Amino acid sequence: MRQVKWFLFILICMSMTLFPFLFSATLLAQDSSDVGIQLDEAAICRNIVNRAPIGIGSVFHTSIGRLYCFTKIVGAKTDTTIIHHWYLNGKLKASVTLPINSAAWRTWSSKDITPNESGDWMVEVLTADGNAMESILFLVQ
Repeated sequence: MRQVKWFLFILICMSMTLFPFLFSATLLAQDSSDVGIQLDEAAICRNIVNRAPIGIGSVFHTSIGRLYCFTKIVGAKTDTTIIHHWYLNGKLKASVTLPINSAAWRTWSSKDITPNESGDWMVEVLTADGNAMESILFLVQ
């Protein structure tokens, strides 16, 4: 009888120790990779007005001054982030982390373009986990 009580005591202690760990690991996994986001729209544009892209294009003049990368994300189950990586001729020029706070969320980043930054540009849109969602190619000349 004494052995049974001892066994039950150890079993209860182990379950109290392991249960919170297993529960928190499950929550972390859901938060980091199972947010279910999808890219609904992505564009490079000259401006954003009323949360909408204006002057969408794929070729821009070096005198443009500033360009925007607009993204519309749908399906987020929890708050998360996306990342915009701005590349010029294959070299990372800027990295911008943007919050996604609802199931349908429009967000954007911008990049000042100087007259000497002509070339092949790309904005890579990534999930918080670093998974590529879209690559948007455009030219500044």
